[in-house]
Amino acid sequence: MNQATTKKPRLAVAPREQAELAHHVDVNMPAAYQPRLLHLSGEMVEGADLFITSRSVIDLKEPAEPNVMPHRHEVSQTYLLLSPDNSLECEFDIDGEHFTARAPATVFVPAGALHAPRILRGTGTVVSVIRASHQAASK
Repeated sequence: MNQATTKKPRLAVAPREQAELAHHVDVNMPAAYQPRLLHLSGEMVEGADLFITSRSVIDLKEPAEPNVMPHRHEVSQTYLLLSPDNSLECEFDIDGEHFTARAPATVFVPAGALHAPRILRGTGTVVSVIRASHQAASK
């Protein structure tokens, strides 16, 4: 096997646990909540301009206390709701518009919009995609 095939890929990375995240309070979370994962950041891959995280739940019966505080970013954000059985439900409050979305769904948060998502019930994964510069620009 030559060195090119055994070398660690520069553009492919494995997700890692992301214990803390701005505007998130992860205390007293139900057992259904799995660890938050960081899939991509500029720290993980040089030049990456996206910050991608996910949080999975398994058979969540009822909502936990809200764990994402209302906040805004100077860039837009997109949430992907994925579920093997379409049971995942999340509520969103985006600039005063309150609604529930059920997987499979995509929720777009415009730049500057005050927002706070909350997982309500089910099994699945919420993926968050935002420009990497959001960390310095969050309010």
